[in-house]
Amino acid sequence: MDDLPDKLRRNVVVLSAAIVAITVFHLTFRPTGTLLGFAEVGRVTPVKIWLALSAVLAYMFLRYWFYEGTDQERALLVQEFQGRRYAMVKRHLERALERHLIHRRAPACLTDIGNFPDAQLAVCLADRGPPIRADAVATVEADQHSPWRGRVGYTFDLQWSSGNHYSSSGGQRFDFRLRRCVALWTVLRCVLGTATYSKSAVDVLVPIALAGVAAIMCLYQLVIAGFQLGS
Repeated sequence: MDDLPDKLRRNVVVLSAAIVAITVFHLTFRPTGTLLGFAEVGRVTPVKIWLALSAVLAYMFLRYWFYEGTDQERALLVQEFQGRRYAMVKRHLERALERHLIHRRAPACLTDIGNFPDAQLAVCLADRGPPIRADAVATVEADQHSPWRGRVGYTFDLQWSSGNHYSSSGGQRFDFRLRRCVALWTVLRCVLGTATYSKSAVDVLVPIALAGVAAIMCLYQLVIAGFQLGS
């Protein structure tokens, strides 16, 4: 019961796993027995057992949740999620411009693409045709109220089959707004990636998930025991 993050987390995991095991394997409790090896205990009912387990689980989980080390782990988890989200938004905007440069597909995410390309690039495209390769690097400035809209600037390099190249200095900037389906897919991938490849996710999400499942099972067992007691 020490206030150390590993021990607090272990207490939650062990108790939650025990509650899950009791429910899954249909383990039962003896109506009488001894407590701590010397105290006689009688009239042990399922309601009392599950109330006690629920109270202990809530106590251990709250100690873990409000511990300062847990706050730091949650902050690291949020930071990693935001980093993954930024990288995915950046790559989406880069691919949108690359498709536009090669296939002349107007990106739906860039709201003011009408003034692109500039005069020099327009001459190159008119003389040489569409390039065979485009490599874009985006600089994203998200809106302070939403990560799905803001301003984006580009530097890019174009290559034609003739061997000619064109490199941009990145002077033009555009407004972007991602569609809701793109935002939803990005969030889903970031959540899965963070939960799968992050140590912070293992340290934070596993105890929370196990405690949530154990709490649901405690509630279920209490309801079942209440019905059996009433009948």
